[in-house]
Amino acid sequence: MAALTAIERCRHFGVADIRGLAYMPGPSDYTPAGNSGGLYETSDFYTNVFTQLWGFEIGSGSERQGRGDLQRVREQLGVNFIHCYDWAAPIAQNGKPFLEHATFLEACHHLDINATVPISNYTMDLLGQRRIDEARDNVRRIVEEIYVGAPVKAPLPGAGLWKIFNEYELSFDRNPEHVVTVMAWIAEWEREHDVIDENRLPIMVCTSFALKDGIEGAAALKDVRDVLLKRGPIGDAEPSVFWNERIVFATNPQNPARDIADYLDRRLPAYWTRHGVPAPPVMFTELGSSIEQAGGEPQQAQWLAEQLDVSKAGGSDGLMLGACVFLNEERPWEQGAERSFGLLRFGPDKGWGWPRQNYRARTANPVWDPKGWWWLKEATYPVEQQTEKLSYRVVEKTWSGRSRQ
Repeated sequence: MAALTAIERCRHFGVADIRGLAYMPGPSDYTPAGNSGGLYETSDFYTNVFTQLWGFEIGSGSERQGRGDLQRVREQLGVNFIHCYDWAAPIAQNGKPFLEHATFLEACHHLDINATVPISNYTMDLLGQRRIDEARDNVRRIVEEIYVGAPVKAPLPGAGLWKIFNEYELSFDRNPEHVVTVMAWIAEWEREHDVIDENRLPIMVCTSFALKDGIEGAAALKDVRDVLLKRGPIGDAEPSVFWNERIVFATNPQNPARDIADYLDRRLPAYWTRHGVPAPPVMFTELGSSIEQAGGEPQQAQWLAEQLDVSKAGGSDGLMLGACVFLNEERPWEQGAERSFGLLRFGPDKGWGWPRQNYRARTANPVWDPKGWWWLKEATYPVEQQTEKLSYRVVEKTWSGRSRQ
């Protein structure tokens, strides 16, 4: 049987009609520069350590505890895709999982949601510092958590595609060679473990919407392709074949809808044609605007409504996969306009019901002891109610068909 093309692969893994949410559920006391060994050190909220943000747990009194973000956005907004950010390598000791993502992906799958599995910018930083062995081991551990089973290895349900870095061309040394290195490591692992073609996930490369070579975003991906073609075989595929069968282009527009429509319909296809590059599937991973950019919260909601209308799956010569709204929540720890992106903000809940009241959840995060082992450090984090912004209602109406006064 012929190998899947990239667009066929996206359909196969359920990521060809995306109604997505860029999701980073930091609690209100989150700080980006987490202390070493602290609860927020990795900024990875997609684990068993933070279950009561994205899901629920049963408390000592057999009562459900948590905020249940995944269930909320699935039921109320019609979200079918979660775009993740920082994703730490799993940690286990003596057969016991201390840090794992399987429960998060299982929760996604139960709700008919697929998610990105990121190789986050931490790995890019390691590569830029020439800490190659550390970087490769990090990637290996992430891949091995996703592929389970024998003799046929298949990705965990809920895993929709790989994501290699976030806006690599704006991060650390901005080297596209690092992107290709990670692609090669994933492909080599697949070859060594006999992963059949239909179980090989699409690979998304996410760029900013910065202008280069007369186009937003795509030139940064072309730089990756140029490196890819010079590298030689990637796993068991020639680089041009690997491009055609695996690569997905993701970018992050905050532009008005008319610009986005022209980009998808005319400028992006023309760019690939001008350079003789087979066009890959495309998706938006951070769609929206800040309140400051739009001119107010009502304008922010209208801006998003118009963006969503021109960012549907099926456009751009049939290669558009859909879009992710940026972001699930406003982030009080950010500065300037970055604070006001988001569909929700911390405040009294009037439309979901969870949590019943704000509280602190008990958890334990793994900490490395220099003597050579992991130990679990008890901690708590706030589980807080969130209130809907006007943009939340826009997504609800657009994707789920619900309209509330």
